[in-house]
Amino acid sequence: MTQQALPAVVSATGQTRERELDVRPVLAKGGDPFHLIMKTLQTLEANEALHLIVGFEPAPLYAIMRSAGRAAHTEQRDGAYHVWFYCDPKLQPEPAPGAERVALQEPVEMDVRGLEPPGPLVAILEKLASLGPGAQLLVHHHREPVLLYEKLKLRGYAARTQRRGEGDYMVHVAPAWAFEEPTTPSKAAG
Repeated sequence: MTQQALPAVVSATGQTRERELDVRPVLAKGGDPFHLIMKTLQTLEANEALHLIVGFEPAPLYAIMRSAGRAAHTEQRDGAYHVWFYCDPKLQPEPAPGAERVALQEPVEMDVRGLEPPGPLVAILEKLASLGPGAQLLVHHHREPVLLYEKLKLRGYAARTQRRGEGDYMVHVAPAWAFEEPTTPSKAAG
């Protein structure tokens, strides 16, 4: 495979190389490439951009990468999305939005039953982003969203899932600290 020139916006930040990662085969087999993407990201050199190739725009990944101090440049060509995640000196890593201990918002209900993957995941993460710090969701889902949990954790959120029947799950999403057990002062022995 020949190395193509980096997009101008990427090379302008001092990136000189790319590491290409085509996750379409993983997705075609029904897998989740998230861990592979994050593992690859950790092995990049300072001057190296991650060139991700995927069959759809990976919208939830943008916020995760931004929180890691990486900007994104996306191009659509040849029936695929090409996304370069690169270090931008002007971009400071952002704190995970769910980590802020602000007043909890009233839970917002949403129904993702019937959406094809990755539709439910994308809808949930986009809704959280649009609601801002302290957001809570009550999500009606047709299955347990196990692939969602790690993505929530990276944003400072967590979920509690309750199976209510066949193909009927209620997922409560909130900042992770909201699920912590309250601590009570221990009684001093006297």
